[in-house]
Amino acid sequence: MRFSTLALFASSALAMPSTPAVPRADKACMTRDEATEIVAIYKRLIANYQPADCEKYCSDDFVDRSDSINTFIFKPLGEPTFATKQIFMEAQLSNPPFPVEIDSVDAVDCEAVALRWHATFGAANKPSRGITIIGTTKAKGWWQIKSLDVEFNSLIWLLNMGGTYQWEG
Repeated sequence: MRFSTLALFASSALAMPSTPAVPRADKACMTRDEATEIVAIYKRLIANYQPADCEKYCSDDFVDRSDSINTFIFKPLGEPTFATKQIFMEAQLSNPPFPVEIDSVDAVDCEAVALRWHATFGAANKPSRGITIIGTTKAKGWWQIKSLDVEFNSLIWLLNMGGTYQWEG
């Protein structure tokens, strides 16, 4: 009986028409062109960091999250990687630029952009593929990056940095 009740709920959920997206009247929504500009800013922040870009285009309440990066800097998984704009800026100043190539912008929402990228560099020179979700805000009259959620193939990244790994089984 449980199975048939569950099946009934599941099938009725699938049969329900989806609700059309409602434009947000309370906030401005990013256009596709504005999203393209935000992606270009993101690429500069990673591949060609200049503090002036971060000062202008990262919001005051900026946060960066990446369990992939946390594994390299010995931070617990699930914690913010760079909890503030200032911490992010200091980290970017001490890191070499990474040759990030944007493969595609897969989604643009009112205040978010989802993209796929790869970076090929270093000792192994293999492409490490990643995804980034950019959260934005228009608090100062222009679009700023409020959050970055980034994950990538950290084993390939490790090889590119000259590291090694061994499967134990």
